[in-house]
Amino acid sequence: MIAARGAPWARARRAIVALGAPALLCLAACDAREAARARAPARAERAPAAITLLYTADEHGWLLPTAEEGRVLGGAAEMLARWVSSERHCAGPAPGAPPRLLPSPACQDVSTLALSGGDNWTGPAISSYFTGAPMADAMARMGYAASAFGNHEFDFGRDAFLQNRTRSRITYLAANLRVTDPSLSALALPSFTVFERRGLRVGVVGLATARTREAATASRFEGIDFQDEEAALSRAIPEAWRAEPDALVLLAHECQDVLEPLLGRHPEWRLSFVGAGHCHKKADLRVNGVPLINPGWRLRSYARVSLEIDPRRPLRQRVVSTSTEIVDVSRPEGAPAEPPDEALTRASAGWQRALDEALGEQIGYSSDGMERHSPEIQRWIAGAWRDQLGVDIAILNKDGIRQSVPRGPITRATVFSVLPFDNKLVICSLRGSDILEALRHPDAVLFGVAPSASGRPVLQDGSPLDEARRYTVATIDFLYFGGDGFRFQAQDPSPSWTGLDWRAPVIAWTKALGTTASAPLDARFR
Repeated sequence: MIAARGAPWARARRAIVALGAPALLCLAACDAREAARARAPARAERAPAAITLLYTADEHGWLLPTAEEGRVLGGAAEMLARWVSSERHCAGPAPGAPPRLLPSPACQDVSTLALSGGDNWTGPAISSYFTGAPMADAMARMGYAASAFGNHEFDFGRDAFLQNRTRSRITYLAANLRVTDPSLSALALPSFTVFERRGLRVGVVGLATARTREAATASRFEGIDFQDEEAALSRAIPEAWRAEPDALVLLAHECQDVLEPLLGRHPEWRLSFVGAGHCHKKADLRVNGVPLINPGWRLRSYARVSLEIDPRRPLRQRVVSTSTEIVDVSRPEGAPAEPPDEALTRASAGWQRALDEALGEQIGYSSDGMERHSPEIQRWIAGAWRDQLGVDIAILNKDGIRQSVPRGPITRATVFSVLPFDNKLVICSLRGSDILEALRHPDAVLFGVAPSASGRPVLQDGSPLDEARRYTVATIDFLYFGGDGFRFQAQDPSPSWTGLDWRAPVIAWTKALGTTASAPLDARFR
């Protein structure tokens, strides 16, 4: 009908423009009514349906399951098998295979949408050594549609991020990421996107943590700004609603503690689900009736969010009900296991063989293992730096240590898994007063200086720390440039750049110790 009267309508438009602003307002209203009439039949034809969101966060390259305290936890192939059998999810193309031209008959009316809160690649050596490619392939097979931009997405460089984004087929979203350097246009990310499931439209908004630069190596984000989270969402969410989705959800690479008060101030956003991440702590909350969920990390659990949607209702009121659950993917050791996804299991085995070839050399032995936050693992790493670099003190951050050392043989791959980031070592000259400041930092690990019985810090040889004297200190470039709030750059603007990977001294020192089952490494630090 509109097309048939197109020419007269155009002449009327020109006449109305000549009459000025009041007529323009009338024209806008007419246009809106015409558009609404055009959309009405399609909207009426759509039926109510349920859409299931499958949400994980901070996967961090945990492709394989792990055994802890008598349970087998997680695994990408295991989680995908659970999604397919329990959630009626459809897997993506097998790693190495071309994408399907047409979905299988069982997947032509898929009702699931797999989403991530970001930080996908960096973790165990099976992913990190290959710059995230194995996890990117796994996420493509798992059928992830979108992810928030995490602070660790550039850990292997910008080019690696672009390559992994292509491999994973994931749409990355960040309402508060702004590219300020025109040459970096390929890194610009949309604020939101819309996916269709069962004839219904689900809008997905993404958010990066505003502290991305402080929580990763800042130099990798030159030419990129991260804006205030609340201000960015206040722009992006109304914009997303103008695309007229039936439901709108938010993926945020941000802790629930930060998101909870923000959501409390904005009930007008009318979100149906908010996925949190970044801080690795499980949470299942409701804020103004909106589910706010952090499912934990390392692919050990996922959030199932079921949205009952009636597209015949007014915009922003189409989600009739929401139910949520955090589902653990685990089983007792020795218990029968559901068969994991065969294609993903086969691909992971191939990456494991390649890793064993590259980093399978045994360099030591641990009888009991060393926990991630234990004094033993801290002394192992910082002690290796101090010994191999010949410095007075070594300083690292607790969160740089990403996993435990399992009992048994220690290989080069073990070190890459414990220290997955591509950091380089730097030697600073710091005053004793600067070292005292570092001692007070809640995330600092220092080796070579410690409090004494009197409370006054003493060096390894027992001599007191002199606040006026300068000491040689080994640390990493991430901390030197202000990561986690350290101030080494201001304290020594001209350090010595070693160019040495932070894992190299740990590997060399561990190998030189020659530890065995009868003389294990961990016994040296008790």
